[in-house]
Amino acid sequence: MENPDVLVVDDDPMVGELSRDLLVDGGYKVTLLQDSMEAINTIKAQMPRLIVTDIMMPGVSGMDICKAVKSNPALKHIKIIVVSGKSYQVEKQRAFQFGADFFLQKPYNIETFFQTVKSILDGSPAGAAAAPPPAAPMPEIIREDLSPQVSDLSAGQLRVTVWGARGMATQLPNSASRYGRQTSCVSVETKDHLFIFDAGTGIVELGKEIAERKRYYKNIWICLTHYHLDHIIGLGSFMPIYDSNFAIHLVGANDPEKSLKEVAQATFYSSYSMAKTPPKAKIDVYEILEDNYELLPGVKLSSMYANHPTSTMVYLLETLGKKIAYAPDSEIWGDATAFQDYDEKLGGFVRGADILIHDAAYSDKDYDTHKLRGHSCLSVTVDFAAEKAQARDLLLFHAQPEYSDEQLDAMLADARARVQAKGFSLNCHLPSEKDSFLLQGGT
Repeated sequence: MENPDVLVVDDDPMVGELSRDLLVDGGYKVTLLQDSMEAINTIKAQMPRLIVTDIMMPGVSGMDICKAVKSNPALKHIKIIVVSGKSYQVEKQRAFQFGADFFLQKPYNIETFFQTVKSILDGSPAGAAAAPPPAAPMPEIIREDLSPQVSDLSAGQLRVTVWGARGMATQLPNSASRYGRQTSCVSVETKDHLFIFDAGTGIVELGKEIAERKRYYKNIWICLTHYHLDHIIGLGSFMPIYDSNFAIHLVGANDPEKSLKEVAQATFYSSYSMAKTPPKAKIDVYEILEDNYELLPGVKLSSMYANHPTSTMVYLLETLGKKIAYAPDSEIWGDATAFQDYDEKLGGFVRGADILIHDAAYSDKDYDTHKLRGHSCLSVTVDFAAEKAQARDLLLFHAQPEYSDEQLDAMLADARARVQAKGFSLNCHLPSEKDSFLLQGGT
């Protein structure tokens, strides 16, 4: 049998036959399949140019067919139109997440159905509808008439702001905290650029401030250290992503379990994500390795793998003659051995940092029962920052969510006492949310 142009998969005889007849009348060779359980074998055997499939079918759903085809290197070139009476926006997002080229809502327009199929098969401009459908704008604050605002920073200044610095609890705390409860997010601003490190829950408040025009940057760089939930959970609620005035540059490493592109797709197009509408901003994905990158003229981003479960990055941002090191999930040991040189390697990587943001999740007492989990203790972090990193300021980061304010106060006091007792030249901070550090760099 000659390969068909189109395979129609629909368990509803009336709709399936109508689709077939419209396409046959237009000159296409069409196979109609009513049993979705046979779909994948039929696709492999007949290799159609395009598949028109319903979503809700007994056995194998249209989403399953779409995912199976687009994840198979031998089949992924086949175009797919998903047809469904489920008109939910999130269902459309799921279809595009799984690789659909077009989403057609039932009952479809008989007059335009053939032209839709033809445009996708021919690759004509009408096929551009394959992009996710336009979303309703976020209603709270986002405005379409945004214009760039004058920064309050001078050409030589740099501001580091902590928007979230806590670990994620297994259950939501009932108590308030002076240090805040949001998870990892730090911004670095210059007069012209904004760089964000991690997208924990702290990024939500930052997004609101940007949307309210308090801090406006058209191009935003978001550097993710890794894909544990507390470091990405806020990404889908970052308001600039839903405003076409912005361009978002997403940076991160690939992990064998999850690539950066998969993280982005799950965040913006999955029905299980926090995002309920597709992005409107322009989003670029930069998958990086352990290397040095020039993000912009005069802006260098270096990365190395951290001592933490999964492919986790440590970042060093250099601009305006200043160095900002970000290592929120990093277990340092205190003593290098023939089998472990992470401390030495990391020390060389971040040496001379003006601000070192480093994991200090545990008090010394608690670390004894939590070692080898990818997080550091207080005293080892302080010693590392002063001796190996030779940092000017240390921000103690990723504090355990169970710690009370009194415990955190005690940790900060212990850190400063250790600095004084050892004669270190180091400033220690345990930041609260929205704490900012202003640096005067070069022009």
